[in-house]
Amino acid sequence: ETALFGDLGVKDITKAHAMQVLLDHLGASAEDAIAFGDAKVDIPMFELAGTSVCMGNGGPEAKAAADFVTDDVNEDGLWNAFVRLGLV
Repeated sequence: ETALFGDLGVKDITKAHAMQVLLDHLGASAEDAIAFGDAKVDIPMFELAGTSVCMGNGGPEAKAAADFVTDDVNEDGLWNAFVRLGLV
């Protein structure tokens, strides 16, 4: 994958950790959560969520880790995934 932007983070804090903190705060289950992403940094979040969706423009590792791949972000990928998941 080609990085267009850099990622900075706090040591030992992943997107999965942040997602778990939010789920705990909301009293929600990870099984009911949907994670959207497009890069390797999103894989831990994909592993936590009940459903994971990789954008069509995502890297190969992220695509392989997701439950399904939607269209490219510039081709209404989020909307198409929302429709497929019955969210709209």
